[in-house]
Amino acid sequence: MSDNLIQVYTVYINAPASKVWEAITTSEGSNQWGYGGDVEYDLTVGGAYRNLTTPSMRAMGMGDVAVHGTVIAVDPGKRLELDWTPAWHPESAPTRVTWELTEFEGPLTKLVFTHDLTAAPEYAAEVSGGNDPYQGGGGWPWSLAGLKTYLETGSPMVGSGTD
Repeated sequence: MSDNLIQVYTVYINAPASKVWEAITTSEGSNQWGYGGDVEYDLTVGGAYRNLTTPSMRAMGMGDVAVHGTVIAVDPGKRLELDWTPAWHPESAPTRVTWELTEFEGPLTKLVFTHDLTAAPEYAAEVSGGNDPYQGGGGWPWSLAGLKTYLETGSPMVGSGTD
């Protein structure tokens, strides 16, 4: 178990905030970074969120949904707050994920990503990364690096996205 229960990551991305938002909230974008998979959002407060599994995830025995949750707050293009529950920890309470985007001249976007794990400390170390990303151990640092790479180069980071 990790003592790092509120994880905050800040990344600067050479892309407009609208492109960062699209990469987070659309399947076209979500399949290019992190662990991939289509996403489904009802971008209204109380709306549902689902990150679907990839073919390789299903081949490893996962079901159709990797992560599900509820939209807690949304300011399109600027802020998205979700209750977040991973399928591989079905017994855990939902945690809170927040994406905050600030665009600067350039365009340059500052992304502040916060994952509040106080409700489920049992997987704080796992999402903090540092392990083999090909086995799901890259956590948020690896996923966010993939988001940045995709948005700045137009191509997925090695090993990132849907296979």
